[in-house]
Amino acid sequence: MKIHWKPQPKQAIVLSRTEFEIFFGGSRGGGKTDAGIAWLLYDKDHPRYRALVIRRNADDLRDWIDRASWMYKPTGAKKVGNPPEFRFPSGAIIRTGHLKDEQAYTKYLGHEYQKMLIEELTLISREENYKKLISSCRSSIPEIKPQVFCTGNPLEAGHYWVKERWRIPDYPDRNKIYSFFDEKEGRDRVFIPATVDDNPKLIEINPEYVKFLDGLEGELKDAWRHGYWTGPRPEGAYYTNQLKRAREEGRIGNVPYEEDLPVYTWWDLGVSDTTAIGFFQKVGQEWHLFDYYEASGEGLSHYAQILQEKGYVYGGHFAPHDIRVRELGSGKSRLEMAKSLGIDFEIVPNLHINDGINAVRMRFNTLWIDEKRCAQFLKAIALYRKEWNEKMGEFKPKPLHDWASHAADMLRYWAVTNFEENEEEAEVYLPNWQELRG
Repeated sequence: MKIHWKPQPKQAIVLSRTEFEIFFGGSRGGGKTDAGIAWLLYDKDHPRYRALVIRRNADDLRDWIDRASWMYKPTGAKKVGNPPEFRFPSGAIIRTGHLKDEQAYTKYLGHEYQKMLIEELTLISREENYKKLISSCRSSIPEIKPQVFCTGNPLEAGHYWVKERWRIPDYPDRNKIYSFFDEKEGRDRVFIPATVDDNPKLIEINPEYVKFLDGLEGELKDAWRHGYWTGPRPEGAYYTNQLKRAREEGRIGNVPYEEDLPVYTWWDLGVSDTTAIGFFQKVGQEWHLFDYYEASGEGLSHYAQILQEKGYVYGGHFAPHDIRVRELGSGKSRLEMAKSLGIDFEIVPNLHINDGINAVRMRFNTLWIDEKRCAQFLKAIALYRKEWNEKMGEFKPKPLHDWASHAADMLRYWAVTNFEENEEEAEVYLPNWQELRG
């Protein structure tokens, strides 16, 4: 076979790893994509070999396929179908796919792929979705060991969970390999940092790109040029200053559940999307967000069960106005269905989204947040930001709707609820609460 691609030193290290989960990531231009394409070739001569390539977006997948077509040409592989797959003379197959919606993560359940390549892993916002994908990575072929190969960069939606899963330090040493065995999941993982300095061919062919990276500033330069994982504070984020002040004032930390006080919940309700629930207590003039829960693809009965399992004594539940909308199938609104499950919702004021964001900013100084139980919530609101208009080169006057929106919308509903006006209504709940407490 004619060789028209050879690994560079860092790529060769990655290709030699035997851990179940490999993460090759860091700065832009580190040679990650070519390494992943080559990695899939090791078992191409086995007739039962099946591999899966996943990218978050269809456009990005097309770019990957173009590159792979060139690299696989000497092997005799044929590209067929839509989405495309590469079929080798031996009978081995490499399939491709992208993740257009939440349900896309489950369509591979029950399949067997001995090798799985997930490109730009940090674009996947939830670790739960990643775990759904890799549940299909297994092998019934003794001579082929199952493995997952991931690539990615800091500052994307999945920054936090990827960093935690591979135990990536803030400032990785690019000359060091970070490997460990996860006792809980019973599998080994390795993180191999890469920067553009590990890609001398790119530096030689396209020195302008390196100059572009060197010309960046601040956090973007730390991530894209140096591969640092210090944490995203994205441009256009709504609550950066509020979170910074809350940490400085010690309002993010251990916030216990007060058994002598009722719990109030605020909801962002999703149908085929994520539902987010915040659990609050009013402690004097303070509001304590001491617990948080979110899930997707579940019905109201699931969330009613979660409320019961939490074991809290509830003073009230608050939901947005669209809970009144009647569903086509049942003819009932979710407000009615919730009531039948024992959840009696109050409707929060229907204000413009920007008014709600301003209300959050105004009330944030009254908020205390439990760092452990509300970790997903904190990650979400740190990344909740304005939508960027690529064509105009400026931010749009509205938030970006992504995975972070659900927690942020829940917080917005809390902020626009004038609880003081509901004091008389709130007192109505107290006799039941006191009776339940005995």
